[in-house]
Amino acid sequence: MFGNNIKTPVPTLRFAFYPVLLVLLPLLGVSGNALAAKGDLWAQTTTAQMRAELIFRDSFEIVVTESFVPMNQFNIGDSIGEGEAADDTIGSTNHQTVWSTGYAGGDSVDAINERFEATDSAAYTENNASRDDAFNQAISGSVMADFVPQAQAVANAASSLPDGSAGMVTVLLGNNDVCADTLDEMTDPGLFESQYRAGLDVLASPAFNDMVDVHISSIPDIYWLWNAKRDNFLCRTFIWPFVPCQNLLANAADDCASSASREDPDTVYAGDGPNCQRRKTFHAEIRDTYNPILRDVLAEYQANNQLLNAEYVDVFDVRFDSSHVNSGDCFHPSEAGHELLAEKGWCSSKWSAADQVCNP
Repeated sequence: MFGNNIKTPVPTLRFAFYPVLLVLLPLLGVSGNALAAKGDLWAQTTTAQMRAELIFRDSFEIVVTESFVPMNQFNIGDSIGEGEAADDTIGSTNHQTVWSTGYAGGDSVDAINERFEATDSAAYTENNASRDDAFNQAISGSVMADFVPQAQAVANAASSLPDGSAGMVTVLLGNNDVCADTLDEMTDPGLFESQYRAGLDVLASPAFNDMVDVHISSIPDIYWLWNAKRDNFLCRTFIWPFVPCQNLLANAADDCASSASREDPDTVYAGDGPNCQRRKTFHAEIRDTYNPILRDVLAEYQANNQLLNAEYVDVFDVRFDSSHVNSGDCFHPSEAGHELLAEKGWCSSKWSAADQVCNP
């Protein structure tokens, strides 16, 4: 499992002269009496999520240690964010197994929430069954138009918690914008961008702390969900006709020119049938249109000194196989699929910088 052995380098500042301390320590809230007593002091600043351990020895050494976790984590998303059908039951929600804010200790999902808890339980307020209504704001069926109300719901929930604000927000939206009855019915890219900007505006507003960490996930490569279950007669014949992603799943039998073509959705091969070509176009739209919007618009905000602690995390190269897709609706990630997303999301983020499993 990841995140259990993270060691963050500790910057150390040493001041040789007493006058320097007299200037510095009041800024840190340390009184002259404390200095005179040469006592040990532990101070924590929750807004900046910094821990300052001030150790006064004969050499007057000051050690400043940065906590490697946010104070908490909120989730914005759609049916994946609700863990829909992860237990192989059509329509069920399974918040406890979600890749981001999941909290079930006995399952196979080492959610980002659990990784933070394992890294520094003292600094991090973990999600659990009693807090999940506040921390997980994902709603099945959500599209990018729902980014704003979910972000507002996060702000409202955070203000009612003891922490008072959101430390981190994970966002995985867009799946239902690209899944539609036809390719032409995918959300217009211009509208998708404007709705995305509106959600980012909420996260960049005074409702959120300037230090909030934001984890924007790309849309996964949904093409591999089809590929994973394409040989399952039950899924293909009786379940997929009712899944609202017909621009991928309609006429689900494979008509690609060859197995090599099917395994290469980036390239249209001579002899590819119309359904194969449609699925490859679906794949290309996510790759070339929607995910670049998520990436480039965030970069624009950061170039303008907004959301400086946000990061775009590309999970498009995650490949789902049959074990990663549930056997109920044959479409949403299974428990193993959520673990795959958690692993990729963690190892592609700044939080894994010192994780030797992610960075051998």
